[in-house]
Formats: sequence, C-alpha cells, structure tokens
Amino acid sequence: MPWGFEQFLLVTTDKLTVYEKAIVQCFRHVRYAYLQIVKQRRKRRLVTVKQRLVKGKESDFPPKTRNTSYLERFNLTLSQSVSYLQRKTLGYCKSQVNFQWMLWMNLFNYNYCQFHRSLRQDLTGESTKFQRRYRHLTPAMKMGLTTTRLDWRDLIIAPIPENAHEFTTSTIL
Repeated sequence: MPWGFEQFLLVTTDKLTVYEKAIVQCFRHVRYAYLQIVKQRRKRRLVTVKQRLVKGKESDFPPKTRNTSYLERFNLTLSQSVSYLQRKTLGYCKSQVNFQWMLWMNLFNYNYCQFHRSLRQDLTGESTKFQRRYRHLTPAMKMGLTTTRLDWRDLIIAPIPENAHEFTTSTIL
C-alpha cells in the first residue's frame, strides 16, 4: 500500500453504465465499496431516489456519504480551475500531454496547497476571544499523507522518477 495503511474506498456515483466498468477496472487492486444513486425524473421533476448497492455492505456507507453531491462539487471546482475542462471555446487544448500536466498541477494545488474551510480541526473546544480556535487542513493533511501544507517549491524540488512519462493513475493504485 502506498500510504502505509490499508486502503478502503467508498465510491458513490449515479447510474451511468460506464462507471461500473471503469471502477472495476481502476480499483481492481484496492478494497472498495460501491453505491449507485438512481434518480428517476418525470417531466424534469425528481420523483424517486433509490440506492443500489453494487459492492460492499450498507454499513460501509455512513449516512452523509450516500449521495453524489461531493463528487459533483469537486467536478465543478476542477472545471472552474482548468479551462480545458470547460466548453471547447477559448480554453481548447490540442495537446493531451499539456492537458494531463495541467490537470495534475491543479490536483496538487487542490489536495496539498489549499486549505479547505470544511476541513478544520477544533483546537480549544470552547470559544475564547483572541485565541486561535481552529487548525485549517488540506485534504492531504486530513488523510494523513502530510502533516503540513505543501507549496509549489515542494513540488518543484521533488525527485522525478525515471519512468515519469509512464506515470498514470493506475500506477498509484
């Protein structure tokens, strides 16, 4: 395991058929639980929302993780940061390599550099004036991948593996 602890992922998607095949292929070496949220609409109105457990148990998913809103919010944040993910107008990218590097740079910034308001640790337990109450965290700090916020210098001076051109998300997992 790359991070020193046993991984267990919770995956929640809508019922697009390609997701199931892609998840099975990408996470074949990782333990995961997979839940699909199936929304039925009639005349643009939401009628029912059902949950379809594909892999794992219902107890694997805490109540607030049984939706797709976190993923949709992340997709919106990423598409606002990377113009190549928006409509093909001014931000159109002709090079797949440039697109991948831009995406990795934005993911580094999002996960290691930026503090997120929703990820904070209460330091005091009570509110007092003129005392630091919260410790702000990045997603990587929350997951235990790092103890401090990283900056661009950390990325630039990091050693590059010899097979960096072959580095993909499947090698991480």
